[in-house]
Amino acid sequence: MTARVVWTELKLLFREPLVLVVSLLFPVLLMVLLLASFSGDTDPVFDGVGGSEFYVTAYLAAAVAAMGFMGTPTHLASYRSAGVLRRFRAAGVPARALIAAQTAVIATLAVVGAVIMLALAYAGWDVARPVSVPGVVLGFVLGILAFAAIGTLLGALMPTARAAQGLGLLLFFGTFFLVGGGPPPGVLPDALNTVAGWTPTGLLVDAIRSPWIGRGDDVVALTTLALITVVAGGLAMRRFTRTA
Repeated sequence: MTARVVWTELKLLFREPLVLVVSLLFPVLLMVLLLASFSGDTDPVFDGVGGSEFYVTAYLAAAVAAMGFMGTPTHLASYRSAGVLRRFRAAGVPARALIAAQTAVIATLAVVGAVIMLALAYAGWDVARPVSVPGVVLGFVLGILAFAAIGTLLGALMPTARAAQGLGLLLFFGTFFLVGGGPPPGVLPDALNTVAGWTPTGLLVDAIRSPWIGRGDDVVALTTLALITVVAGGLAMRRFTRTA
């Protein structure tokens, strides 16, 4: 049954191309704009990272965070409003199947977004190749799992799609522009950088960027993302099991 629910959600995703466009167009366009402005810049405000690598790694994380904070919660909350979750429960669809389906959707969008971003970045700018491809992939995958868990938990808690969308916008933009989506960390207060670095978005950026630029795997970021996956995923499963 889990495989069937996953396959159904993926088919629904590709039947609604607007979801793909809206989810991916924003981070892709903004990454291109920032690369055009700061590519090759080695200013210290980028924390010792080249401007190209700084923004490419940040926007790879953006494709994941946007779905985890906005796409998945809004989608699940709309399911609740339409009575779809109640029908799932009546049909005996387990909570793990619902969570697996949303994880598959996020993973699909994230991979598609990453391929587009990397293709554009390497075609148009001098972006250094990752020092550790396995490390980058590990951070990316753990980020997908963590944000899938966050997204399903928010979707389980938000009463309406409008509420989920509002909270998701606040969480995404409230964190992403502080951890690499906007001004570099060198122009922000140290205390703000520290707090932003411990947000899920900040942890994902660190998990991707650290192995990319040769600083090794960020064990703290990877471990915390794994813990978020377990805790948020467990809470989401419990919530969906008890309520519709």
